[in-house]
Amino acid sequence: DAYNEMNQPAQALAVLDQAAHARPHDPLPYYYSGLILFNQRNAQEAARAFDAALRRDPHLGEAALGLGRSLVAINDGRVTPDALQAFRQAGTPTEDPAPWIYQAMAAMQENNAADARKFWGEALSRMASDDPRREMAQRMSRGRQ
Repeated sequence: DAYNEMNQPAQALAVLDQAAHARPHDPLPYYYSGLILFNQRNAQEAARAFDAALRRDPHLGEAALGLGRSLVAINDGRVTPDALQAFRQAGTPTEDPAPWIYQAMAAMQENNAADARKFWGEALSRMASDDPRREMAQRMSRGRQ
C-alpha cells in the first residue's frame, strides 16, 4: 500500500543509521544512506552521507561518484570545483564512465575543448557496446556537438 511504499526509505535509513552507530568505521551504511537520500532528491543530505563514507574509506569510488553527483544537483547542474574533485577521485578506482562524463562537462563549461574531447574519449572507452550514451560520447570525443 502507499503508506508502506513511502515508509520504506525511512525505515531503511533508520536501519542504516543504527548500523553506522554500531560500526562507526564502516563506510557502507553512509554510502547506502547517500544513495537513498539522493534518490529522494535530497542532494544536500546525500552529499553529507557520501562525504561521511569517504572519510571512512577515501578509495570508495562509488561514494565519490555519489558526492560529485550530489554537488552537481545542489548547484543546478553545474560541475563545481568540489564536484570535479569528487569525480576525479571516483574515476581512479572505477570503470564507470560517469566520472569521465562529468569531467567532460566541466571542461565544456570552461570552454576547454581539448580536455572535453579527452574526457569524452575516456568515458567512451568505459561504456558498454549497448550504452545509450555511446553515440553522444563518440560525437563529443571527435569535437562535434
